[in-house]
Amino acid sequence: MKPVEEICADLIRFDTTNPGADERDAAEYVAGLLASAGLSPALFEAEPRRTNVVARFAGTEPGLPALLVQGHLDTVPADPAAWSVHPRAGEIRDGQVWGRGAVDMKNAVAMTLAAVGRMAAAGVRPRRDIVLAFVADEETGGTLGAGYLVNEHPELFEGCAACVGEVGGFNVATPPDGPPTFAISVGDKGLRWYEIDQPGIAGHGSMAALDNPIPALARAVLRLADLGARPVAVPEPMRLLASALAGREVSDPGEVLRVLTEETGPFGRMLAAGMSTTVNVTRLGAGDKENVIPGEAWARIDCRYLPGQEDELDRQVHECAGPTARVRLLRRTDPVVSEHTGEWFDRLAAALRDVLPGSRAAPYVFSGGTDNKWFTRLGMRTYGFTPMLLPAGYDYPAMFHGVDERVPVEALRFGVRVMERLMSL
Repeated sequence: MKPVEEICADLIRFDTTNPGADERDAAEYVAGLLASAGLSPALFEAEPRRTNVVARFAGTEPGLPALLVQGHLDTVPADPAAWSVHPRAGEIRDGQVWGRGAVDMKNAVAMTLAAVGRMAAAGVRPRRDIVLAFVADEETGGTLGAGYLVNEHPELFEGCAACVGEVGGFNVATPPDGPPTFAISVGDKGLRWYEIDQPGIAGHGSMAALDNPIPALARAVLRLADLGARPVAVPEPMRLLASALAGREVSDPGEVLRVLTEETGPFGRMLAAGMSTTVNVTRLGAGDKENVIPGEAWARIDCRYLPGQEDELDRQVHECAGPTARVRLLRRTDPVVSEHTGEWFDRLAAALRDVLPGSRAAPYVFSGGTDNKWFTRLGMRTYGFTPMLLPAGYDYPAMFHGVDERVPVEALRFGVRVMERLMSL
Protein backbone atom coordinates (compact mmCIF):
# COMPACT_ATOMS: atom_id res chain seq x y z
CA MET A 1 0.00 0.00 0.00
CA LYS A 2 1.12 3.57 -0.63
CA PRO A 3 2.62 5.72 2.15
CA VAL A 4 0.05 7.59 4.19
CA GLU A 5 0.97 10.99 2.76
CA GLU A 6 0.36 9.75 -0.78
CA ILE A 7 -3.00 8.24 0.18
CA CYS A 8 -3.98 11.55 1.79
CA ALA A 9 -2.89 13.47 -1.32
CA ASP A 10 -4.83 11.11 -3.58
CA LEU A 11 -7.98 11.57 -1.50
CA ILE A 12 -7.66 15.35 -1.62
CA ARG A 13 -7.63 15.22 -5.43
CA PHE A 14 -11.16 13.80 -5.46
CA ASP A 15 -13.66 16.65 -5.47
CA THR A 16 -16.06 15.75 -2.68
CA THR A 17 -17.25 19.30 -1.97
CA ASN A 18 -20.44 19.38 0.09
CA PRO A 19 -23.11 20.77 -0.56
CA GLY A 20 -23.46 19.09 -3.90
CA ALA A 21 -21.01 16.33 -3.10
CA ASP A 22 -20.25 13.25 -5.16
CA GLU A 23 -18.25 10.81 -3.03
CA ARG A 24 -18.45 7.85 -5.41
CA ASP A 25 -14.96 8.06 -6.97
CA ALA A 26 -13.27 8.63 -3.62
CA ALA A 27 -15.25 5.76 -2.12
CA GLU A 28 -14.20 3.40 -4.91
CA TYR A 29 -10.56 4.42 -4.34
CA VAL A 30 -10.94 3.61 -0.62
CA ALA A 31 -12.65 0.31 -1.40
CA GLY A 32 -9.80 -0.61 -3.74
CA LEU A 33 -7.22 -0.07 -1.00
CA LEU A 34 -9.25 -2.12 1.46
CA ALA A 35 -9.61 -4.92 -1.07
CA SER A 36 -5.85 -4.90 -1.68
CA ALA A 37 -5.41 -5.43 2.07
CA GLY A 38 -7.57 -8.56 1.87
CA LEU A 39 -10.81 -7.08 3.18
CA SER A 40 -14.23 -7.26 1.50
CA PRO A 41 -15.57 -3.69 1.38
CA ALA A 42 -19.17 -2.98 0.47
CA LEU A 43 -20.64 0.24 -0.96
CA PHE A 44 -23.93 1.74 0.22
CA GLU A 45 -25.77 4.73 -1.21
CA ALA A 46 -28.75 6.64 0.10
CA GLU A 47 -28.77 8.56 -3.18
CA PRO A 48 -26.87 7.95 -6.41
CA ARG A 49 -23.13 8.67 -5.98
CA ARG A 50 -23.47 9.65 -2.31
CA THR A 51 -21.37 6.65 -1.46
CA ASN A 52 -20.40 5.04 1.85
CA VAL A 53 -17.79 2.29 2.26
CA VAL A 54 -17.95 -0.28 5.06
CA ALA A 55 -15.66 -3.23 5.78
CA ARG A 56 -14.97 -5.50 8.74
CA PHE A 57 -11.39 -6.38 9.66
CA ALA A 58 -11.90 -9.69 11.45
CA GLY A 59 -10.12 -10.08 14.77
CA THR A 60 -8.43 -13.08 16.32
CA GLU A 61 -10.82 -12.92 19.30
CA PRO A 62 -14.23 -12.26 17.74
CA GLY A 63 -15.96 -12.59 21.10
CA LEU A 64 -14.49 -9.27 22.22
CA PRO A 65 -16.50 -6.07 21.77
CA ALA A 66 -15.79 -4.62 18.33
CA LEU A 67 -14.47 -1.13 17.61
CA LEU A 68 -15.79 1.15 14.86
CA VAL A 69 -13.29 3.45 13.16
CA GLN A 70 -15.14 5.99 11.04
CA GLY A 71 -14.34 9.02 8.93
CA HIS A 72 -16.05 11.15 6.32
CA LEU A 73 -15.06 11.59 2.68
CA ASP A 74 -16.77 14.91 1.97
CA THR A 75 -15.31 18.38 2.52
CA VAL A 76 -16.53 21.95 2.75
CA PRO A 77 -16.09 24.22 -0.29
CA ALA A 78 -12.82 26.06 -1.01
CA ASP A 79 -12.16 29.09 -3.21
CA PRO A 80 -9.01 28.39 -5.29
CA ALA A 81 -8.41 32.12 -5.73
CA ALA A 82 -7.74 32.48 -2.00
CA TRP A 83 -5.25 29.61 -1.73
CA SER A 84 -1.48 29.40 -2.28
CA VAL A 85 -2.03 26.04 -4.01
CA HIS A 86 -5.15 24.68 -5.64
CA PRO A 87 -7.28 23.17 -2.85
CA ARG A 88 -7.58 19.89 -4.75
CA ALA A 89 -3.98 19.67 -5.92
CA GLY A 90 -3.00 17.24 -3.16
CA GLU A 91 0.46 18.78 -3.27
CA ILE A 92 3.19 17.47 -0.95
CA ARG A 93 5.75 20.16 -0.20
CA ASP A 94 7.68 21.59 2.73
CA GLY A 95 6.97 18.40 4.65
CA GLN A 96 3.20 18.88 4.48
CA VAL A 97 0.24 17.65 2.44
CA TRP A 98 -1.77 20.61 1.14
CA GLY A 99 -5.42 20.75 0.14
CA ARG A 100 -9.03 20.76 1.25
CA GLY A 101 -9.57 17.84 3.58
CA ALA A 102 -5.97 17.64 4.78
CA VAL A 103 -7.22 17.87 8.37
CA ASP A 104 -11.00 17.57 7.90
CA MET A 105 -10.76 14.69 7.51
CA LYS A 106 -9.05 12.90 4.67
CA ASN A 107 -5.95 12.77 6.86
CA ALA A 108 -7.70 10.42 9.30
CA VAL A 109 -9.09 8.29 6.47
CA ALA A 110 -5.57 7.98 5.05
CA MET A 111 -4.06 7.10 8.44
CA THR A 112 -6.62 4.35 8.99
CA LEU A 113 -6.15 2.91 5.51
CA ALA A 114 -2.37 2.96 5.85
CA ALA A 115 -2.55 1.26 9.26
CA VAL A 116 -4.79 -1.49 7.87
CA GLY A 117 -2.43 -1.90 4.91
CA ARG A 118 0.62 -2.23 7.16
CA MET A 119 -1.08 -4.82 9.33
CA ALA A 120 -2.22 -6.81 6.31
CA ALA A 121 1.23 -6.70 4.73
CA ALA A 122 2.75 -8.04 7.95
CA GLY A 123 0.13 -10.77 8.23
CA VAL A 124 -1.19 -9.25 11.46
CA ARG A 125 -4.86 -9.28 12.42
CA PRO A 126 -6.47 -7.13 15.07
CA ARG A 127 -7.34 -8.66 18.41
CA ARG A 128 -11.01 -7.65 18.12
CA ASP A 129 -13.18 -7.02 15.05
CA ILE A 130 -12.57 -3.56 13.62
CA VAL A 131 -15.44 -2.14 11.58
CA LEU A 132 -14.28 0.51 9.11
CA ALA A 133 -16.77 3.06 7.81
CA PHE A 134 -15.88 5.86 5.40
CA VAL A 135 -18.98 7.92 4.90
CA ALA A 136 -20.62 10.65 2.87
CA ASP A 137 -22.34 13.88 3.81
CA GLU A 138 -20.92 14.70 7.25
CA GLU A 139 -20.46 18.36 6.41
CA THR A 140 -24.20 18.89 5.92
CA GLY A 141 -25.39 16.74 8.80
CA GLY A 142 -24.67 13.16 7.77
CA THR A 143 -28.19 12.18 6.73
CA LEU A 144 -26.92 10.48 3.56
CA GLY A 145 -23.87 9.05 5.29
CA ALA A 146 -23.62 7.92 8.89
CA GLY A 147 -27.31 8.62 9.47
CA TYR A 148 -28.32 6.44 6.53
CA LEU A 149 -26.09 3.56 7.65
CA VAL A 150 -27.30 3.73 11.25
CA ASN A 151 -30.97 3.91 10.27
CA GLU A 152 -31.01 1.48 7.34
CA HIS A 153 -28.06 -0.87 7.92
CA PRO A 154 -27.45 -1.15 11.67
CA GLU A 155 -26.41 -4.78 11.18
CA LEU A 156 -23.12 -3.55 9.75
CA PHE A 157 -22.12 -2.42 13.24
CA GLU A 158 -23.12 -5.55 15.12
CA GLY A 159 -20.97 -6.01 18.20
CA CYS A 160 -19.47 -2.49 18.12
CA ALA A 161 -19.23 -1.13 21.65
CA ALA A 162 -17.20 1.97 20.84
CA CYS A 163 -16.46 4.30 17.95
CA VAL A 164 -13.58 6.62 17.13
CA GLY A 165 -13.72 9.49 14.65
CA GLU A 166 -12.95 13.20 14.69
CA VAL A 167 -11.72 15.46 16.48
CA GLY A 168 -9.07 14.48 19.03
CA GLY A 169 -5.90 12.59 19.81
CA PHE A 170 -3.66 15.59 19.07
CA ASN A 171 -1.08 17.16 21.37
CA VAL A 172 -2.19 20.47 22.84
CA ALA A 173 0.97 21.25 24.79
CA THR A 174 4.52 19.96 25.01
CA PRO A 175 6.53 21.30 27.94
CA PRO A 176 10.24 21.81 27.26
CA ASP A 177 11.19 19.29 29.94
CA GLY A 178 8.53 16.66 29.40
CA PRO A 179 6.35 14.62 27.04
CA PRO A 180 3.28 16.04 25.31
CA THR A 181 -0.29 15.99 26.55
CA PHE A 182 -2.84 14.66 24.07
CA ALA A 183 -6.50 15.72 24.13
CA ILE A 184 -9.10 13.05 23.38
CA SER A 185 -12.64 14.25 22.71
CA VAL A 186 -15.31 12.60 24.82
CA GLY A 187 -18.13 14.91 23.82
CA ASP A 188 -19.61 17.13 21.11
CA LYS A 189 -21.68 20.20 21.84
CA GLY A 190 -25.29 20.24 20.71
CA LEU A 191 -26.28 22.22 17.63
CA ARG A 192 -29.17 24.56 16.84
CA TRP A 193 -29.28 26.42 13.52
CA TYR A 194 -31.88 29.16 13.22
CA GLU A 195 -33.27 31.36 10.48
CA ILE A 196 -34.63 34.73 11.56
CA ASP A 197 -37.02 36.38 9.09
CA GLN A 198 -37.80 40.04 9.64
CA PRO A 199 -40.89 41.12 7.67
CA GLY A 200 -41.30 44.64 6.31
CA ILE A 201 -43.13 46.60 3.64
CA ALA A 202 -41.66 46.70 0.15
CA GLY A 203 -41.42 50.08 -1.57
CA HIS A 204 -39.52 52.36 -3.91
CA GLY A 205 -35.99 53.19 -2.83
CA SER A 206 -36.51 56.89 -3.57
CA MET A 207 -39.25 57.29 -0.95
CA ALA A 208 -39.28 57.24 2.83
CA ALA A 209 -39.63 53.64 3.91
CA LEU A 210 -42.88 52.58 5.52
CA ASP A 211 -41.19 49.61 7.21
CA ASN A 212 -37.69 48.70 6.00
CA PRO A 213 -36.89 45.30 7.57
CA ILE A 214 -33.11 45.71 7.32
CA PRO A 215 -32.58 48.10 10.28
CA ALA A 216 -34.72 45.91 12.54
CA LEU A 217 -32.80 42.80 11.49
CA ALA A 218 -29.50 44.63 11.96
CA ARG A 219 -30.44 45.48 15.53
CA ALA A 220 -31.38 41.84 16.15
CA VAL A 221 -28.06 40.68 14.69
CA LEU A 222 -26.15 43.02 17.01
CA ARG A 223 -28.07 41.69 20.00
CA LEU A 224 -27.23 38.13 18.95
CA ALA A 225 -23.59 39.06 18.45
CA ASP A 226 -23.52 40.43 21.99
CA LEU A 227 -24.49 37.00 23.26
CA GLY A 228 -21.11 35.81 22.00
CA ALA A 229 -19.92 32.82 23.98
CA ARG A 230 -21.59 32.45 27.35
CA PRO A 231 -22.02 31.38 30.03
CA VAL A 232 -18.71 29.78 30.97
CA ALA A 233 -19.23 26.30 32.40
CA VAL A 234 -16.73 23.67 33.42
CA PRO A 235 -17.56 20.22 32.05
CA GLU A 236 -15.53 17.67 33.98
CA PRO A 237 -13.45 16.70 30.91
CA MET A 238 -12.29 20.31 30.52
CA ARG A 239 -11.31 20.49 34.18
CA LEU A 240 -9.30 17.29 33.84
CA LEU A 241 -7.51 18.61 30.75
CA ALA A 242 -6.66 21.87 32.52
CA SER A 243 -5.38 19.93 35.53
CA ALA A 244 -3.21 17.72 33.33
CA LEU A 245 -1.73 20.78 31.63
CA ALA A 246 -1.17 22.64 34.89
CA GLY A 247 0.30 19.64 36.66
CA ARG A 248 -2.05 20.18 39.62
CA GLU A 249 -5.74 20.07 40.44
CA VAL A 250 -7.60 23.01 38.86
CA SER A 251 -11.27 23.57 39.67
CA ASP A 252 -12.06 27.29 39.66
CA PRO A 253 -13.87 28.08 36.37
CA GLY A 254 -11.77 31.15 35.71
CA GLU A 255 -8.55 29.25 36.32
CA VAL A 256 -9.65 26.36 34.09
CA LEU A 257 -10.42 28.84 31.33
CA ARG A 258 -7.10 30.63 31.84
CA VAL A 259 -5.08 27.41 31.62
CA LEU A 260 -6.89 26.19 28.52
CA THR A 261 -6.64 29.52 26.69
CA GLU A 262 -3.20 30.69 27.77
CA GLU A 263 -1.19 27.48 27.97
CA THR A 264 -2.28 25.72 24.77
CA GLY A 265 -1.14 28.16 22.08
CA PRO A 266 -3.35 28.02 18.98
CA PHE A 267 -5.74 25.56 20.64
CA GLY A 268 -6.95 28.13 23.17
CA ARG A 269 -9.86 29.45 21.12
CA MET A 270 -11.18 25.97 20.32
CA LEU A 271 -10.86 24.75 23.90
CA ALA A 272 -12.49 27.87 25.30
CA ALA A 273 -15.47 27.21 23.03
CA GLY A 274 -15.87 23.82 24.71
CA MET A 275 -16.73 25.66 27.94
CA SER A 276 -19.58 27.84 26.74
CA THR A 277 -22.60 28.03 24.49
CA THR A 278 -21.70 29.96 21.34
CA VAL A 279 -23.88 32.06 19.04
CA ASN A 280 -22.63 33.21 15.64
CA VAL A 281 -24.43 35.01 12.83
CA THR A 282 -23.19 33.28 9.67
CA ARG A 283 -25.41 34.51 6.79
CA LEU A 284 -27.47 37.58 5.94
CA GLY A 285 -29.76 38.43 3.04
CA ALA A 286 -32.25 41.01 1.83
CA GLY A 287 -33.44 42.63 -1.36
CA ASP A 288 -33.15 42.07 -5.08
CA LYS A 289 -32.36 45.54 -6.41
CA GLU A 290 -30.76 48.79 -5.27
CA ASN A 291 -33.87 50.90 -5.74
CA VAL A 292 -36.32 48.51 -4.04
CA ILE A 293 -36.92 48.51 -0.29
CA PRO A 294 -37.22 44.79 0.48
CA GLY A 295 -40.28 43.24 2.02
CA GLU A 296 -38.18 40.86 4.10
CA ALA A 297 -34.65 40.42 5.48
CA TRP A 298 -33.19 37.26 6.94
CA ALA A 299 -30.24 35.95 8.93
CA ARG A 300 -28.88 32.49 9.68
CA ILE A 301 -27.51 31.70 13.14
CA ASP A 302 -25.16 28.89 14.19
CA CYS A 303 -25.49 28.00 17.88
CA ARG A 304 -23.59 25.29 19.75
CA TYR A 305 -24.72 24.51 23.27
CA LEU A 306 -23.49 22.57 26.26
CA PRO A 307 -25.72 20.00 27.98
CA GLY A 308 -28.33 21.71 30.13
CA GLN A 309 -28.15 25.05 28.30
CA GLU A 310 -30.47 24.41 25.33
CA ASP A 311 -33.67 25.92 26.73
CA GLU A 312 -31.94 29.11 27.85
CA LEU A 313 -30.25 29.43 24.45
CA ASP A 314 -33.59 29.13 22.65
CA ARG A 315 -35.13 31.75 24.91
CA GLN A 316 -32.27 34.17 24.27
CA VAL A 317 -32.41 33.74 20.50
CA HIS A 318 -36.13 34.48 20.41
CA GLU A 319 -35.67 37.46 22.72
CA CYS A 320 -32.88 38.91 20.57
CA ALA A 321 -34.87 38.40 17.38
CA GLY A 322 -37.59 40.71 18.63
CA PRO A 323 -41.39 40.52 18.72
CA THR A 324 -42.05 41.00 14.99
CA ALA A 325 -39.50 38.53 13.64
CA ARG A 326 -40.23 34.94 12.69
CA VAL A 327 -37.74 32.46 14.19
CA ARG A 328 -37.41 29.06 12.55
CA LEU A 329 -35.26 26.16 13.74
CA LEU A 330 -33.44 24.74 10.71
CA ARG A 331 -31.50 21.93 12.33
CA ARG A 332 -30.87 20.48 15.76
CA THR A 333 -28.66 17.78 17.24
CA ASP A 334 -28.23 16.61 20.80
CA PRO A 335 -24.93 17.01 22.61
CA VAL A 336 -22.90 13.79 22.75
CA VAL A 337 -21.06 12.78 25.90
CA SER A 338 -19.14 9.54 26.53
CA GLU A 339 -17.21 8.27 29.53
CA HIS A 340 -13.85 9.86 30.18
CA THR A 341 -12.81 6.97 32.40
CA GLY A 342 -12.88 3.24 31.85
CA GLU A 343 -11.58 0.72 29.36
CA TRP A 344 -12.20 2.52 26.09
CA PHE A 345 -10.66 5.84 27.07
CA ASP A 346 -7.79 3.97 28.70
CA ARG A 347 -7.27 1.98 25.52
CA LEU A 348 -6.95 5.16 23.44
CA ALA A 349 -4.51 6.65 25.94
CA ALA A 350 -2.51 3.41 25.94
CA ALA A 351 -2.17 3.44 22.15
CA LEU A 352 -0.66 6.92 22.33
CA ARG A 353 1.59 6.00 25.23
CA ASP A 354 2.81 2.81 23.54
CA VAL A 355 3.94 4.81 20.51
CA LEU A 356 5.24 7.77 22.52
CA PRO A 357 6.29 6.55 25.98
CA GLY A 358 5.70 9.01 28.79
CA SER A 359 3.00 10.94 26.98
CA ARG A 360 -0.22 11.79 28.77
CA ALA A 361 -3.83 11.89 27.59
CA ALA A 362 -6.75 13.86 28.99
CA PRO A 363 -10.37 14.31 27.90
CA TYR A 364 -11.99 17.41 26.47
CA VAL A 365 -15.28 18.54 24.90
CA PHE A 366 -15.11 19.38 21.20
CA SER A 367 -16.51 22.78 20.27
CA GLY A 368 -18.40 21.47 17.23
CA GLY A 369 -20.33 18.39 16.16
CA THR A 370 -19.37 15.18 14.38
CA ASP A 371 -20.91 11.98 13.05
CA ASN A 372 -20.55 10.55 16.56
CA LYS A 373 -24.10 11.81 17.13
CA TRP A 374 -25.35 9.06 14.81
CA PHE A 375 -23.37 6.17 16.23
CA THR A 376 -24.39 6.87 19.81
CA ARG A 377 -27.90 5.85 18.68
CA LEU A 378 -26.60 2.29 18.43
CA GLY A 379 -25.38 2.39 22.02
CA MET A 380 -21.72 2.99 21.24
CA ARG A 381 -19.38 5.09 23.31
CA THR A 382 -17.88 7.61 20.90
CA TYR A 383 -14.56 9.43 20.96
CA GLY A 384 -12.73 12.00 18.89
CA PHE A 385 -9.47 10.25 18.10
CA THR A 386 -7.54 11.05 14.94
CA PRO A 387 -4.09 10.92 16.55
CA MET A 388 -1.31 13.21 15.40
CA LEU A 389 1.87 14.57 16.97
CA LEU A 390 1.87 18.17 15.80
CA PRO A 391 4.92 20.43 15.61
CA ALA A 392 5.23 23.54 17.76
CA GLY A 393 3.51 26.58 16.27
CA TYR A 394 1.29 24.61 13.92
CA ASP A 395 -2.18 26.17 14.11
CA TYR A 396 -4.25 23.02 13.84
CA PRO A 397 -7.65 24.58 14.65
CA ALA A 398 -7.16 27.20 11.90
CA MET A 399 -6.89 24.42 9.32
CA PHE A 400 -10.50 23.32 9.78
CA HIS A 401 -12.47 24.89 6.91
CA GLY A 402 -9.59 27.36 6.50
CA VAL A 403 -7.51 28.65 3.61
CA ASP A 404 -4.30 26.73 2.77
CA GLU A 405 -5.39 23.71 4.80
CA ARG A 406 -2.41 21.39 5.26
CA VAL A 407 -1.11 18.65 7.53
CA PRO A 408 2.50 17.69 8.42
CA VAL A 409 3.65 14.42 6.88
CA GLU A 410 5.33 13.33 10.11
CA ALA A 411 2.06 13.88 11.99
CA LEU A 412 0.33 11.52 9.56
CA ARG A 413 3.03 8.88 10.01
CA PHE A 414 2.71 9.12 13.77
CA GLY A 415 -1.03 8.66 13.45
CA VAL A 416 -0.58 5.50 11.40
CA ARG A 417 1.53 3.96 14.15
CA VAL A 418 -1.01 4.89 16.81
CA MET A 419 -3.96 3.56 14.81
CA GLU A 420 -2.08 0.34 14.12
CA ARG A 421 -1.42 -0.05 17.83
CA LEU A 422 -5.03 0.77 18.75
CA MET A 423 -6.36 -1.90 16.39
CA SER A 424 -4.10 -4.44 18.11
CA LEU A 425 -5.29 -3.74 21.68
